[in-house]
Amino acid sequence: MTKRNIIGFFAVIVLISLNISGCNSCKNRYESPGKLKTQKNDTIPVIKEKTAVLEKVTFFIENSGSMFGFVNQANEFKNSLVGLAYLPEFDKVLKSFYFINGTSNPLRNSGIQINYFSNDPEVFKNRLNQKSFNIGDVRFSDLNKMFEIALDSAKDNQISVLVSDCVYDVGEESDPLTALRIEINKTQQAFRNRLEKENIQTLIIKAGSRFDGLYYYASKKGSKQIINKQRPFYIMFFGKTELLNKSLTEQSIGNKIEGLFETARFFINDEKSIPYQIVPSIDIKGEFKQDFKDKFKLINAKPLKGEFQFAIAADFSSLSFSDSYLTSTANYDCPYSNFSVVKVVKISKRIPGVEGTHLITVFTDKNPVGDLEIVLKNVAPGWVMETDADNEDLVDSTHTFGFKFLTDAISEAYEYKNNGRNPATFKILISK
Repeated sequence: MTKRNIIGFFAVIVLISLNISGCNSCKNRYESPGKLKTQKNDTIPVIKEKTAVLEKVTFFIENSGSMFGFVNQANEFKNSLVGLAYLPEFDKVLKSFYFINGTSNPLRNSGIQINYFSNDPEVFKNRLNQKSFNIGDVRFSDLNKMFEIALDSAKDNQISVLVSDCVYDVGEESDPLTALRIEINKTQQAFRNRLEKENIQTLIIKAGSRFDGLYYYASKKGSKQIINKQRPFYIMFFGKTELLNKSLTEQSIGNKIEGLFETARFFINDEKSIPYQIVPSIDIKGEFKQDFKDKFKLINAKPLKGEFQFAIAADFSSLSFSDSYLTSTANYDCPYSNFSVVKVVKISKRIPGVEGTHLITVFTDKNPVGDLEIVLKNVAPGWVMETDADNEDLVDSTHTFGFKFLTDAISEAYEYKNNGRNPATFKILISK
């Protein structure tokens, strides 16, 4: 072999070695799971989104004169609030307790009164009495300003709580319902302003307790009466949806609220994908086959005696609605189709081949062929309408004057932000 050939041979060997080295370098840059390597072998860690961790809970207790009847005896009001203050999910976080009353109306010469009294649930428990409540300006309760303050306190990884009888103080008005509507517009604006800044969920708990004290009429000038009976009160939580869903489940609430209670949740729908599947063996009317190429398609669909029906299984475990909400057919819709939701049941026993938390049955007595959408809506639950009273002659254990105005204002603020999005939508294609 000549000298020139020997040099050429070694040059080829060097080039092959360099190519292999380069390919291995490329392979290493892309094959390491969870890491990305640069050409200099510097590692850049993949940044994962952090899970929200609760850091603080702030309690605001309305202590206007209308609330005194809840704290002059041992009762459900005290037991429920103390139970929530000692909620296990709140054990390792900071807590602050405030009384709140007064008014922001300059004509009343008061101002909102916020009085901090402790960060200790044990002190909080001992302050639930009339003597401790008699601080600030107990003549007034500016519910709108209270909402603003509580909403503003629910920032970052913090939850705020407002406890109130939710009776609007409309002042010396000759037309209280008109005055109430004006106040409600302010409530809606307070929520809309807050939702522009952050995705905040609102959880309203309606509970009941023995009440022995003065009831101050919002709709009758200067009128009041002594009552000794059960009365509703409300605990409202504000905070990130992730925090409220984790800390305040139906089970955790039920373990601490004494007596019967109802819940309503309002939140911004993030269009998360809710897993679902067709269940071809349950609640069938008519005939169809499931398309093997498309698991969300039915083919050869034929009604039987003019009826067509089938069920889907949906996994609602990521949603925060109560089971009573999820099983109410009134909370579902099948827009632009001939179908309606006729039954929703929680899956209590395992169904072979089916994964989900609830079975949703849809029915039509018309032509089933077409695009079907099954929508879970986020609407105020039925107990809201049952709670509302448009006059105060009905002072009892169930009703609160103007309550629907309040929940409508909150609901409309969230609807505006949601812009037509729903918590869950399921799509099925049905063909002949």
